[in-house]
Amino acid sequence: MAIQEAKLKVTPRQREGRAINAVAELLRAKLSVPNIYLEPPKRLISADILAVDRAGAGDLHAVEIELWAKVPEFSLIAKKILTQSVESRLPTIHRQIMSMPAHFRYIAIPNEIHHIVLKELSKLGFFSDDGIGKIGIITIHENGDALPLANIVIPAERFRVDSAKLKLIETKLLDKSRPDIEVRI
Repeated sequence: MAIQEAKLKVTPRQREGRAINAVAELLRAKLSVPNIYLEPPKRLISADILAVDRAGAGDLHAVEIELWAKVPEFSLIAKKILTQSVESRLPTIHRQIMSMPAHFRYIAIPNEIHHIVLKELSKLGFFSDDGIGKIGIITIHENGDALPLANIVIPAERFRVDSAKLKLIETKLLDKSRPDIEVRI
């Protein structure tokens, strides 16, 4: 009896969830003993992933995932619409990332459109206004039914973090909630 392999139909929410898992795995491998919070409360930090290095006592790494709709390779009209979507949404996303209370801030995007996002981010600026801190770029390689892969294309540089906002995250999230992913020692 032959089993025909069916292609999985993935909803936008599942696509985002798979990207979150891929980025969480990247951070788990990159950081030393990380505590990772998937979709932490928006009232504390507007990020899809918050990773805290050194078992919750180290730097905060925040990632915002923006996947935009997939477009056919051959469709110039769809690519133009996608470019316009990136151009219109990126200023809001940029402000959101710049305001996150995290030491390292990233935007995760599909690999196929990273050149469009890099072009637009170059106009908005990667660096903090005070010169301390740079947004990092993570690309997501979607491999059909296989697990997506995340890769740091541009490393983030350390931002200053307001001590009052940092204290709020420490007392309302880190001290009271177990991380979704943690390294057990």
